[in-house]
Amino acid sequence: MTDLPSASNPTPQVVQLRLADGASRLASSAAGAAPPRIDRATPHQAEPLPIERRSAGDAELPRRRAGLALATGSLAFVLGTVNVTVTNVAFPDIVRSFPGVSDAITGWIVSGYALAFASTIIVGGRLADRYGRLLVFRAGVLGLVVSSIIAGFAPDVGILLAARAIQGLCGALTVPSSLALVLPQFPAGRQASVIGIWAAAGMVASGIAPGLAAVILEISSWRGVYLAIVPIAALAFLGSLRFLYETAKRDLSTPLDLLGVFMGTAAVFLIVLGTLQGRHWGWSSTWTLACFGGGAILLPLFLLRSARHPEPLFDPRLFRIRSFAVANVAVALSMIGAFTSWFLWPLFLTSVWGYSLLGVGLAFTPAPVVSGAVAILSGRWADKHGFRGLMTLASVFATGGMLWLLFFLDASVRYWVAMFPSTMLFGLGLGVLASHLNSAALADIPTASIATANGVHQSLRYGLAAVGVAAAIAVLGGTHDVHLYNWMWLLLGILQALCIPLMWFGYPRGPSAAR
Repeated sequence: MTDLPSASNPTPQVVQLRLADGASRLASSAAGAAPPRIDRATPHQAEPLPIERRSAGDAELPRRRAGLALATGSLAFVLGTVNVTVTNVAFPDIVRSFPGVSDAITGWIVSGYALAFASTIIVGGRLADRYGRLLVFRAGVLGLVVSSIIAGFAPDVGILLAARAIQGLCGALTVPSSLALVLPQFPAGRQASVIGIWAAAGMVASGIAPGLAAVILEISSWRGVYLAIVPIAALAFLGSLRFLYETAKRDLSTPLDLLGVFMGTAAVFLIVLGTLQGRHWGWSSTWTLACFGGGAILLPLFLLRSARHPEPLFDPRLFRIRSFAVANVAVALSMIGAFTSWFLWPLFLTSVWGYSLLGVGLAFTPAPVVSGAVAILSGRWADKHGFRGLMTLASVFATGGMLWLLFFLDASVRYWVAMFPSTMLFGLGLGVLASHLNSAALADIPTASIATANGVHQSLRYGLAAVGVAAAIAVLGGTHDVHLYNWMWLLLGILQALCIPLMWFGYPRGPSAAR
């Protein structure tokens, strides 16, 4: 038997250290001490450096790498969210660039992205868990680079619509896999903090992006808004080459349920399509009723098939996990209010108070900054004490923000009295809810299913956001009467208030590590 090359052999001192360590562990076991705990949720851990070669700089390398991995994953979430908000600001300028094109077609510039993103994000998470999270992530980010360039240079509205749909598909690939690639690089006890930072990046970007888009529109055109996304996506791709590693165990022994993939995607697609287009087709039209009817038929059939198939798109048994089920109901109630408010606020300021686009961006910049800070700081509390009390208090603040608008917002321009306090209450409440409902939903999910579960959570978040916006458009009916806005604040406030008893009585007590 030949010897291994000397570079692969440990030094005698290291062998003695390891033998001594092994002997001490055997002695501890013989004495009845508990064996050392192995953390199975953190695969691919690097072997520690030999003791005599370790230094303070060596110890900082894993932390620095994990931090840069989190920054890379957060960039992906930023890309998924700003694609919505910047288009809302640039939309009037885009419409003016294509004279003669009907509203029914130009509306797909916004709806096409939302439809593609919401209907395929579960598939994106499942593909990441099954075929490789890093592969899916890189494919999605590269797709965002290419599709953003195409959107920025689109010569006609047809190519722009296609580019927007591809952006939605690529966003659905990157968002679920980004978090699943980052979490295993951190200890389990820091999960809430990590998800809080990841989500806070998206929230801050969503809030700041309209102001930045307005600045770009002042010096350039709507094309510059999409081209500005390209360097962010390129930076995320470069980060994936340096700081991310594969965290999924590929198992292709059982074929994926392709019929279930089609049924699940089609169900979400039809429901979101009917919601987005109902105002154009008419809520009682044949097309709208066909979309809702088809979705209502396909969705239970999909869940029934998924419960029986050995390799489904989505395992309904995940909803037997109490924390996952409660947090997803809460995100449905809360995010309808959040996304609908983000749609109504700029509309109110421009149509009722006469604000400019730049003025709208500046008016809401403080709120996302507060949201981001609260999301990061509250993550440490959640890691130690759990989500129950934190989510309940955050729901109280968010409900207060809705009711403040109901009682104080009217046609009189009183930003510091009527609008600013509400945005601060929202910043405190939604800063916690928008980030840590994600953490709360994934707290007890097995590591192998994180991307899939995150895809389900994000699908609910963004799919129901479309429902809220459609409801707001239906209530306003093309007018801007203050009393109609008040009806929306009341409705959204009631939905948000339902989260208070739901989280307090429904969500498990204590941190996930203690359960």
